[in-house]
Amino acid sequence: MADIDRAQAQREIDAILRRGIVFSIVWLAGIGSLISILSGLKARKLIAQLGDEASGTGRVWWCLIIGGLGLLIWGPIIIIGVVNNLAR
Repeated sequence: MADIDRAQAQREIDAILRRGIVFSIVWLAGIGSLISILSGLKARKLIAQLGDEASGTGRVWWCLIIGGLGLLIWGPIIIIGVVNNLAR
Protein backbone atom coordinates (compact mmCIF):
# COMPACT_ATOMS: atom_id res chain seq x y z
CA MET A 1 0.00 0.00 0.00
CA ALA A 2 2.81 2.42 0.80
CA ASP A 3 4.33 1.78 -2.63
CA ILE A 4 1.07 2.82 -4.27
CA ASP A 5 1.03 6.08 -2.28
CA ARG A 6 4.65 6.77 -3.24
CA ALA A 7 3.90 6.05 -6.88
CA GLN A 8 0.92 8.41 -6.76
CA ALA A 9 3.05 11.10 -5.10
CA GLN A 10 5.74 10.69 -7.78
CA ARG A 11 3.11 11.04 -10.52
CA GLU A 12 1.88 14.23 -8.85
CA ILE A 13 5.45 15.58 -8.63
CA ASP A 14 6.01 14.73 -12.30
CA ALA A 15 2.80 16.54 -13.31
CA ILE A 16 3.70 19.63 -11.29
CA LEU A 17 7.19 19.75 -12.77
CA ARG A 18 5.95 19.17 -16.31
CA ARG A 19 3.63 22.16 -15.91
CA GLY A 20 6.47 24.22 -14.42
CA ILE A 21 8.84 23.45 -17.28
CA VAL A 22 6.24 24.30 -19.92
CA PHE A 23 5.41 27.60 -18.25
CA SER A 24 9.11 28.44 -17.81
CA ILE A 25 9.47 28.23 -21.58
CA VAL A 26 6.15 29.88 -22.46
CA TRP A 27 6.62 33.08 -20.54
CA LEU A 28 3.11 34.65 -20.84
CA ALA A 29 4.07 38.18 -19.74
CA GLY A 30 5.65 37.00 -16.50
CA ILE A 31 2.79 34.81 -15.38
CA GLY A 32 4.44 31.72 -16.87
CA SER A 33 7.66 32.40 -14.99
CA LEU A 34 5.77 32.91 -11.76
CA ILE A 35 3.84 29.66 -12.27
CA SER A 36 7.14 27.91 -12.99
CA ILE A 37 8.68 29.16 -9.74
CA LEU A 38 5.61 28.23 -7.69
CA SER A 39 5.52 24.77 -9.31
CA GLY A 40 9.20 24.25 -8.51
CA LEU A 41 8.68 25.22 -4.88
CA LYS A 42 5.64 22.96 -4.49
CA ALA A 43 7.46 20.01 -6.07
CA ARG A 44 10.54 20.63 -3.90
CA LYS A 45 8.34 20.49 -0.80
CA LEU A 46 6.77 17.19 -1.91
CA ILE A 47 10.17 15.70 -2.74
CA ALA A 48 11.48 16.71 0.69
CA GLN A 49 8.51 14.98 2.33
CA LEU A 50 9.20 11.75 0.43
CA GLY A 51 12.94 11.87 1.00
CA ASP A 52 15.26 9.87 -1.23
CA GLU A 53 12.38 7.90 -2.72
CA ALA A 54 11.27 10.72 -5.05
CA SER A 55 13.00 12.01 -8.14
CA GLY A 56 12.86 15.36 -9.88
CA THR A 57 15.31 17.66 -8.12
CA GLY A 58 16.98 18.54 -11.43
CA ARG A 59 13.64 19.59 -12.88
CA VAL A 60 12.89 21.56 -9.72
CA TRP A 61 16.10 23.53 -10.25
CA TRP A 62 15.14 24.08 -13.91
CA CYS A 63 11.80 25.59 -12.87
CA LEU A 64 13.37 27.81 -10.23
CA ILE A 65 16.32 29.03 -12.32
CA ILE A 66 14.61 29.52 -15.69
CA GLY A 67 11.46 30.95 -14.11
CA GLY A 68 13.57 33.32 -12.00
CA LEU A 69 15.60 34.41 -15.00
CA GLY A 70 12.41 35.09 -16.92
CA LEU A 71 11.17 37.36 -14.15
CA LEU A 72 14.53 39.08 -13.72
CA ILE A 73 14.98 39.79 -17.42
CA TRP A 74 11.49 40.67 -18.57
CA GLY A 75 9.91 41.94 -15.35
CA PRO A 76 11.74 45.29 -15.30
CA ILE A 77 11.17 45.75 -19.03
CA ILE A 78 7.42 45.31 -18.59
CA ILE A 79 7.37 47.63 -15.55
CA ILE A 80 9.30 50.35 -17.41
CA GLY A 81 6.95 50.04 -20.36
CA VAL A 82 3.88 50.36 -18.17
CA VAL A 83 5.30 53.34 -16.28
CA ASN A 84 6.26 55.09 -19.53
CA ASN A 85 2.76 54.59 -20.93
CA LEU A 86 1.16 55.91 -17.74
CA ALA A 87 3.36 59.03 -17.84
CA ARG A 88 2.00 60.04 -21.27
